[in-house]
Amino acid sequence: MAMRSAFLVFLLLSPIAAIRLDEEKAGDKKPGTKARGGGGRGGGSISFSCGGDSRDGDGGGYTRGGGYTRGGGYTRGGGYTRGGGYTRGGGGSGSGSSRYSCGGYSCDGDGGGCTQGGGAGYSAPAAPPPADPIRVFCVPMSANCSPVLLARDANVGDFEMCDLMKGEQNKPEYLAMNPFHHIPTIKDGNVALGESTACLRYLALKYKPEYYPVQDAAACGVIDFAADSFAGEVYPKLGGPIIYPVFGFSQAPGDQTKANEEASAVVETWMKHFVKGKFVNGDRVSIADFKAVPFLFAAMQPAVEKKSGFKLSDRAKQYVEDFCQTVPGRSSDFLKNFMGNSIAEYAASKVTDAGAPSEFQRVALSAAPPFAKPAGKNIKAFGVPMSANACGPVLLAMDLKVGAFEMCDLMKGEQNTPEFLKMNPFHHIPTIKDGDFAIGESSACLRYLALISRSNYYPVTEPAKCGMIDFACDSFAYDVYPKIKDVFYPVFGFSEAPADQAKANQEATEILATWMKHFVNKEPGRFVNGDQLSIADFKAVPFIFALMQPVVKSKVGFEVSQEAKTYVENFISAVEASKFLSTGGFSIAEYAATKA
Repeated sequence: MAMRSAFLVFLLLSPIAAIRLDEEKAGDKKPGTKARGGGGRGGGSISFSCGGDSRDGDGGGYTRGGGYTRGGGYTRGGGYTRGGGYTRGGGGSGSGSSRYSCGGYSCDGDGGGCTQGGGAGYSAPAAPPPADPIRVFCVPMSANCSPVLLARDANVGDFEMCDLMKGEQNKPEYLAMNPFHHIPTIKDGNVALGESTACLRYLALKYKPEYYPVQDAAACGVIDFAADSFAGEVYPKLGGPIIYPVFGFSQAPGDQTKANEEASAVVETWMKHFVKGKFVNGDRVSIADFKAVPFLFAAMQPAVEKKSGFKLSDRAKQYVEDFCQTVPGRSSDFLKNFMGNSIAEYAASKVTDAGAPSEFQRVALSAAPPFAKPAGKNIKAFGVPMSANACGPVLLAMDLKVGAFEMCDLMKGEQNTPEFLKMNPFHHIPTIKDGDFAIGESSACLRYLALISRSNYYPVTEPAKCGMIDFACDSFAYDVYPKIKDVFYPVFGFSEAPADQAKANQEATEILATWMKHFVNKEPGRFVNGDQLSIADFKAVPFIFALMQPVVKSKVGFEVSQEAKTYVENFISAVEASKFLSTGGFSIAEYAATKA
């Protein structure tokens, strides 16, 4: 028991341990090369008062607080309209102001290497633009607006205002698209998806396949790892403490200097690991760049620099500028000029004396090295067996017969060794290693395993199905996990019990029922993708299985619904590798039994 207790201490602490940094910067600086970052001014003003949410922490979790609510309806019509005191001025600048007070969750609010497949039938050609333009519901000053940029770049759709003031995010027609009442949400004919990275990947799969080249599993693995680690690692340090207080979305941190240092460190770690050329995928733009750039663009606004004292690195500013030059016109212009309420204009309205964008020193970039070569077999899935988050990639690797569980001995600090940090600089589990190739983040690992195996668990020639699979994965991580962890983590000894267990139980029941109803309990089928297993099931089932353990009911009075139990039972019947959940000595079931 002592061994197990110590083991769990490390499991809990590892995701929030200090990030190890290498002080070298990518590229060599050349003197005399200066550039000026983009900016803009506008008159409109919108304030948000919102709650926060928590993210599946790949071995421990953390809370993402503050920010704007992911929610909102939409108003049809030319341009966009907002109710309640908004006056639209001429020439792209706005006047008047609106104040939004909202509940809900904070918004997020994803060259070279081994090419897999590449033949006809594995990746579909770009579809023609839809007859009815895609609608991307969001607010223009949101850094989570990335699907708007990609829709505009592909010339398949545009921005649609979510009228939070009217509560349209809670109307039946909106909840039918996204039952979690968040923005961004996209509508493409009969397809409706939420979660920014899921939206980006769908748009790329269907309309811009070069932004997510599924014939190259290694490239997609890095792209997904970059996008998910930006959401999980960079956003919590950059959004809430740095950008949002300036925008009026949250309170300033108690120690701004410390917050600035932490944000600089995590951006540097992310940039160094992923942006080794111009972009994440070498010299080619990908959905990871669409994900990251709006947040970095917001952070480099003069208003943010002046009010917070935070200054984005020159290399990161160059990355943003390179993106805006490579994805020009209506796409990147959306960040700078949109009726007075783009990111640049809105920031400028908050600090009117911020001045011009600061100059920065460009660096000479070498060609990005190719991604490490995968072997496609004997893949190691690093984790600990009682971690529901690590179990997904382990089960999938075993089921596909391409890999197996590999212990990451947190007690010995193996997650902080140079060898592990080379694979995953954020020192988290799960992390997978395939030959010389390695990535982290559970959903990214799952998708990579499906791609490298060319498995129908992620049917890349059917973007609509992949979109729902991705929406299911991300909404489970960002909406379901924050609620269910308050039920079984205290029982497992991973966290303190909530102040009101009955309330926590009720919220967990409701959010799991919402997820099940939207993704699983529909005809025909037993899983997220109908009667076909998908990576979303490998993502969700280990967590629901943990909730089903008898000790959870006996200790905190929580009981999983019969629908959710049937879903887990169907998965276990279909996946022989699911025995990993209940056997081996430290499995979820065995570990839970020690807590009875």
